[in-house]
This record gives sequence, C-alpha cells and structure tokens, in this order.
Amino acid sequence: MSNAIAIAKKELNIYFATPIAYVMFTLFVVIGSYFFLRLLGAYEQASLAYMRFQSPEMMNRLNFQDAIFRNLFGNLGVILIFIIPFLTMRLVAEEKRQKTIELLYTTPVTPGEIVLGKYLACLAILVIALALTLTYPLLVQFNAGDQNGVEWRSVLLGYGGLFLMGAAYMAIGLFISSLTESQVVAALITFVVLLMTWIIGWTAGEAEGWVRDFVTYLASVSHLDSFSKGTVDLKDIVYFVSIIVLGLFATNRAVEAHRWS
Repeated sequence: MSNAIAIAKKELNIYFATPIAYVMFTLFVVIGSYFFLRLLGAYEQASLAYMRFQSPEMMNRLNFQDAIFRNLFGNLGVILIFIIPFLTMRLVAEEKRQKTIELLYTTPVTPGEIVLGKYLACLAILVIALALTLTYPLLVQFNAGDQNGVEWRSVLLGYGGLFLMGAAYMAIGLFISSLTESQVVAALITFVVLLMTWIIGWTAGEAEGWVRDFVTYLASVSHLDSFSKGTVDLKDIVYFVSIIVLGLFATNRAVEAHRWS
C-alpha cells in the first residue's frame, strides 16, 4: 500500500506541476457556476410568476431541490464526461510512450500497486473538484437564513452519486490509457465510451419489456438521478462499483501483460 501511495503522490505532483489540474478545476467550477446561476434564475422567475398569480398550490409543487440541485448534478455529470478523459489519458499511455514504465518494472512495485496509485491520484483530483462546487449549496443556505434552505441529505447524496460516477469514469479512462501509447487516442476513446454510457438511456423509450429495463440500467444518468433525488438504491451502488472493479482489474491485467511483453 505504501508503494501505491508513493505513486499517487508522484502523479499528484505531475498534475499540480502542470496546468492539467488547474484547468480542470477552472472549467469545472466556471461551467458549473453558469448552470447553477441559470437554474437559480429560472427558479426565481417561476416563484415570482406563481406569487403574481397567487397560486399557493403551485408554489408548494415548486420543489427547490428538484428545480436546482437535481438538475445541477445532472449538468455536473455531463461536465465530467468532457473533463475526465483529459485527466486519465496520460496516466499509463505517457509512461509507455516515454518508456518510463519499464523503470517501474525494475522496482519492487507490483502492477496492482501501479494501477492503484494512479487511480488514487485521480480520485484526489475528483474530490477537490467536487469540494469546490460545495460553495453552491453553502451560498444558498447562507442566503436562506432561518427559512427553509438546502435539503442537505439530498445534496450530500447527490455529491456521493457524482463521486461514484466520476470514480467509475476514471476507472474506464485508466483502462483505455493502458491500451495505447497515444494520449490523444486514449482521450478520444474514453470520451466516446463515457458519452455512450450517458446517451444510451435515450434509446430506452424505443424498447419494451426487459430490453428497456436493461438499457435503462446501462445508462449512467439513471443511476445518478436516483442519488440526486435523495434516495439510495443498492442497484445504483452496484452499478458504479462494478465498473470501478472491472476497470481496475482490466487495467491491472493490461499493465501486467505489457510487463512481460
């Protein structure tokens, strides 16, 4: 485990010594802030409209959590699809291109420790990025004062869903990076795969029966939405954890195969 942590520290030093991490944080926060402000403005306009027509029934139906944070988490999930390929593309591909991975093979480090160390570094970047967006619910809670503010249970579960989704995406990106020496190829393939896990759910309406249920289960957005609604379903956790485990296992096998090639 100490070897994996050492590799993670090395990867984090690379991330922060280059613009990669800073660009990722900036894009994630700036684009996320844009969506947050748009959703907040739309909610405010809807509230004013209902107040103008003196419709308390409609006001009760206007759920703050669903109108703002549920949609916000979905938008942040889309942003991850564009950002994560650039975080994971160099992890193994660059090592193979520069032949530095052979140096790791000469040290008492197992392929599993190499994979785990690089993956932990990615998770650290993901946690920091998500933590930066906590300013959104904090600002809402601060402005709400003693009035009904943020439903923190739903918000925290939403962030938990985003973390699991990001962790699953990173496991996929790490695996694809281990299959090539080209960062560009790794990034493009990762982006296509992640995009497919999102848009495959769009075809669910065209299917029926078990096929529709199966397609819906494959779509990552359906599992994130459950967390955004403030509910925890075992099948959603199994979905993300399964991708993480399979991705890391496949990466370990790919790195091990390259070691003996």
